[in-house]
Amino acid sequence: MYNILIVDDEYEIRNGLENYDWGLLGINVIGSCENGLTAFQRISAEPVDILLTDIRMPFMDGFELIQHVTQKFSYIKVVVLTGYNDFSYAKQGIRFGISDYLLKPVNNTDIKEAFSKIVQELDNKRLIDIRNKTLERKAKLTAYFLRQRFMQKLLFQSLTQDEIEEGCSESEMILESGYYAIAILQLDRKEEQVDFYSHREWSLILFALDNILTEIWDGKDHGYHWIDPSTGKCYLLCNDHNLLREKESYGPLLMERVEEITDNFQRIRGLLLSTVSSGVGPIVEHAKQIYLSSLSISNAIHANNNKQITLFEPHVLALPETLLPQSKNNGQDILLKDGSSQEIIEEAKRFINQNFERSITLQDVADHIHFNRNYLSSLFRKATGKNYIHYLTDCRMEQAIKLLQQSTYKVYEISEMVGYSTPAYFIDLFRKHTGHTPHEFRSIQDNKGGMDH
Repeated sequence: MYNILIVDDEYEIRNGLENYDWGLLGINVIGSCENGLTAFQRISAEPVDILLTDIRMPFMDGFELIQHVTQKFSYIKVVVLTGYNDFSYAKQGIRFGISDYLLKPVNNTDIKEAFSKIVQELDNKRLIDIRNKTLERKAKLTAYFLRQRFMQKLLFQSLTQDEIEEGCSESEMILESGYYAIAILQLDRKEEQVDFYSHREWSLILFALDNILTEIWDGKDHGYHWIDPSTGKCYLLCNDHNLLREKESYGPLLMERVEEITDNFQRIRGLLLSTVSSGVGPIVEHAKQIYLSSLSISNAIHANNNKQITLFEPHVLALPETLLPQSKNNGQDILLKDGSSQEIIEEAKRFINQNFERSITLQDVADHIHFNRNYLSSLFRKATGKNYIHYLTDCRMEQAIKLLQQSTYKVYEISEMVGYSTPAYFIDLFRKHTGHTPHEFRSIQDNKGGMDH
């Protein structure tokens, strides 16, 4: 049975389609939605094989939904259902790669003909493709949740360099710009009335905000974002050279971009029912200081009673000495004179060598050898001359080099085979490790092979 989701803003049509005997076609109706935004949230949360959607709907229309679905879940079959007999709609749908186009009112014969063909296409898909998509999605979800957790630490804690490197590796983030700043956007309505939104509305709002910021902030390479699930405050970590070109003049550039994002929230103003206030924090010169930019602008926004404003806080908040970063080594020296310590390191290296192709963290290694995570980190550096992340990265890069030399796998496939869910992150690491992109490296190797002959 294949899962179908029905999307239409008219209740009668949704109800009628849900009551059709889809089981005869080998299709299971998992439910219906009244707009594209709700539908996209549901598609992102549970398996959907077929999407049957109307065009004109609030918050997110059918073609915008189709565009998001085809970009993120290209394996989903899409059928457009509309009452507007306009060939331009059909052409637009074809451009997005829809499977079929049905006009209202649709009859049983039309449904049977269209969806029997789709079921046959789905039946013909190779099982290996389905398996690969499932594994890829799981990997991306793992990276997503690790990134959310690491972003929260960056925003509110003072981290050591090792913790930053480990967090960047686990969450597949790149923090090497040399300049950073935090911007915050807040929903004024939520600040005034904590319980203004229902649980369902709030869940949809958080999803919509995350989707927008992923598209127009992360997707534009400005940096990364994190949304506080309880307040809806959007924290934007900026490490974009174009917005942080000069320390003295970055404020207006970043403020302008933040205001553009605020305007973009108007796409869901009917859902938010709120004005949006924002603030841009001071620039800092090291990833360890990101939390200072976050704290500075957060305090500035909290101290301001106005709504729908954009603040700029150029100065880093002065913290009491007791709150300044402290060394986490606590003066403890790591001794490696006894054999047991060497055995611990060798077992840790064996575990890494055998599991580097999947997402593993330092905590996973520590759990495997039943050892304290922080102590293992220090012990590993003393014994190998490199920290855990550098060792793991070296293992992955060595395997990637072998695969590029000895196989015809595509770069994105090699990226997954050595433990990275994001090909762009893998390519960046490979360039730093070898001085070439994977494509360049393979081309050089092919040329060498040709010369040898």
